[in-house]
Amino acid sequence: MSRRSTRHFSDLDRVEFLRQLQDFRLACINVCIKAPIGSQEYSMADKFIAEILDAGGKLAGDPNYFIMR
Repeated sequence: MSRRSTRHFSDLDRVEFLRQLQDFRLACINVCIKAPIGSQEYSMADKFIAEILDAGGKLAGDPNYFIMR
C-alpha cells in the first residue's frame, strides 16, 4: 500500500505564484508592444494575458487584481 504525499500550497506560495504571473504578464505586454498586430507572437501573448488576468482574479479573489497593479 502506498502513502499519499502531503502537498500543501500556502498563502506564501500563492503570493509568489501571483508575482510570477505578473512578471510573465509584463513580458507578454512587451511582446504585444513590439510584435506586429495579428502576428503569431502577438496573438499568443494576447491570449496569455487574458488567461493570466483570469487566473489572477481567481487566485486573488479580485477580478481586477492585475489591472490595479
